[in-house]
Amino acid sequence: TLYVDGSSNSKGGGAGIILEGPNQVTLEQSLKFGFKVMNNQAEYKALLAGLRLAHDLGARRVSCNSDSKLMVEQLSGTYQAKDVLLQRYFHMASHQISSFDEFTI
Repeated sequence: TLYVDGSSNSKGGGAGIILEGPNQVTLEQSLKFGFKVMNNQAEYKALLAGLRLAHDLGARRVSCNSDSKLMVEQLSGTYQAKDVLLQRYFHMASHQISSFDEFTI
């Protein structure tokens, strides 16, 4: 199970990632962005980092949890990504997601 959360403020942004694997193995990461981001961008950055971590560790099935309604609905196909940068992040995430045998969000 992958938990991701991104956040931003006037000084920059960051992300938190928790990846729970089999046998009660849990990895936690935090990222600090050295540049300004909007909150939805930070959410996607968190997801991308989490997907990369899961892939690098050999995960084949990923169940992802995020509090970003926008990102979840975009990846579920309910909402369209209209912002150009969010479209780019959406396509990057979709590409990474396609490398897993199973993905739910």
